[in-house]
Amino acid sequence: MVDQEDLRFEIPSYAFIALARRGMEKISLDQCFLKNCDNQDPELLEPFKKEEYEDDKKQVKEIYIKCKKCKGIFILKLETLKRVAKSTKDKDEDVLSMGMVYALDEKKNNLGHIGYF
Repeated sequence: MVDQEDLRFEIPSYAFIALARRGMEKISLDQCFLKNCDNQDPELLEPFKKEEYEDDKKQVKEIYIKCKKCKGIFILKLETLKRVAKSTKDKDEDVLSMGMVYALDEKKNNLGHIGYF
């Protein structure tokens, strides 16, 4: 059995949503992303399972969460792209990575891109 608190630490507190040319907006990931649920209370969210996989281009964590308000299960998919950009001036500089977060239903149907972390 996976420790709930350990799983909570693996979920970023928030993601950023691109607002076209107006910058970025911060959105909390401590909420239910299922349709017709307005739960924003982290105490009513119970992470219970994690799956991970990785290849040369990306690392993926899928964290399964049960919402105690709507009784539904959703998945936060945290996808880190490993090699997004590299400095053209400083060859010793680390390659930049980028994290994206998606919401999936329990059958892994994509509910949408939430933002960047």
